[in-house]
Amino acid sequence: MMGIADYHMHSVLSDGQNSYEEMVLASIAKGLDEIGFSDHVCLKPVEWAIRIEDIPVMTSQIIDLKFKYEGQIKIKYGIELDYFPGREDELKDLIESIPLDFVIGSVHFIGNWNFDSDQSMYGKWPNDKLYTKYFQLVQRAARSGLFDIIGHLDIIKKFRVYPETNQDLLFEDTLKIIKEHNLVVELNTGGLDHPCAEFTPGPKLLELCYKYNIPVTLSSDAHRTAQIARHFEMALEVLAQTGYKEITGFNNRTRRIIRL
Repeated sequence: MMGIADYHMHSVLSDGQNSYEEMVLASIAKGLDEIGFSDHVCLKPVEWAIRIEDIPVMTSQIIDLKFKYEGQIKIKYGIELDYFPGREDELKDLIESIPLDFVIGSVHFIGNWNFDSDQSMYGKWPNDKLYTKYFQLVQRAARSGLFDIIGHLDIIKKFRVYPETNQDLLFEDTLKIIKEHNLVVELNTGGLDHPCAEFTPGPKLLELCYKYNIPVTLSSDAHRTAQIARHFEMALEVLAQTGYKEITGFNNRTRRIIRL
């Protein structure tokens, strides 16, 4: 697996189970060339995100490890930041206060409902309407100019919740906006271990990403060492079958190409 990057992983500072150094050592053992840490940062006070006051601790630990393991593995400093409409200025100030290599923008909330962990509100709306609500938030996140990567693009399907009718127009509109605003989409392999049992994005959306020439990065969404680079062999096959010959890496929020 030499030369492959994993651009989405969490530590004990958010909802992961291992320290940064444990994740680094496991990544080296798995033969990865590059990793990107992306602990949850959220303006809402939630237990699964790093506390805002602990961000300097996160920064110090990651920078120290970058130097300690230089020559063995490239370590990139990212965050997974929840998008909230109307709070763009707060999000921008937060991003600019951290020396980041990349920012993953994710939607986990519709209003105050965290649909990613709380299943109680499913069924309140028809699934078509739910998908519209979710993807309209993704579109607003893309338009915000805050993010480098859109995280787990179709995570709304996590609990096997699917639209009642064809939503290709909604998907295409979303991807056109992502392309227009020059964003990267991650192929998140963690979805295979959710009830939906499918990468995020799934095959149809990944094919649309390729159709619109949207670059991708590769990520496991690892929350413990055993999940690092999970299902990457399958993911590389899917990327090749779709037509992708490269993924995207970052340094100081500037893109670079990683050949597959």
